[in-house]
Amino acid sequence: MNLKNIKLRMTKTSTTQNSESLACETIKSKDSPENRQDELFYHNLKPQLDKLIKNPTDETVEKILAYAKKK
Repeated sequence: MNLKNIKLRMTKTSTTQNSESLACETIKSKDSPENRQDELFYHNLKPQLDKLIKNPTDETVEKILAYAKKK
């Protein structure tokens, strides 16, 4: 199989921005107790998750990359 045949077999898939925003609006517009409970859970959990954010030094990143290359 040559490259031309491979290109012909490939298809492009995408989602338009309009359909994505429509899906978001549909989700946001639902004012059910489950959605409110999910939002409350997220807002209560977010500060704890933010504490897990790490900002490693360049030296640390270099050590991790060097270790990964050894394997």
